[in-house]
Amino acid sequence: MITAVEIDELYYAEPIKTVTTPATGLSGAEVAAILKNAATKKVQNVHGDTYQYEEAEASVTRYKNALTGEYYRETSEPGEVKINFTIGEYDYATKADLQGGKATEKNWERGKYKPIHKCVIGKTKDGVYVVFPKAAINARGSNTDKAVGLAVSAVPLSTGVEGLASEKWFDESEVVPVA
Repeated sequence: MITAVEIDELYYAEPIKTVTTPATGLSGAEVAAILKNAATKKVQNVHGDTYQYEEAEASVTRYKNALTGEYYRETSEPGEVKINFTIGEYDYATKADLQGGKATEKNWERGKYKPIHKCVIGKTKDGVYVVFPKAAINARGSNTDKAVGLAVSAVPLSTGVEGLASEKWFDESEVVPVA
């Protein structure tokens, strides 16, 4: 039974560019390998209850037959999916990773806007991994209880990789490294 309740762990990495088996898509073992990769960053602090997974309702247009007054067809466009969270404590490198700009250990400076894409992986307290292999990242400074948090929005994008969906969920029993 899936409840996907509350966030337990949150990571980001460079976008996924390949899958081992396009016919089956991203595997739990591949996710485990990403999590073990030294370049993958674990978010150490999600402020309060700012973590949210959201999927907007689809936009539906229905067309009526003028002769009968009944609907005879419809079109729909899926709603936007996104993960939002605010990092309460962070370093300048994390700010640059997610908001752009340049960072050193002791400072950050805003740069010219450039799109930021990351793989985002969240694990819920009941062991569900939600993976966005390539997400558009938008981050900004946000006032959170008298401090400036780093508010982040991640929206899954088409990956452009055969067999790699824009979003995949796993039970934690699937996210194990290959022996």
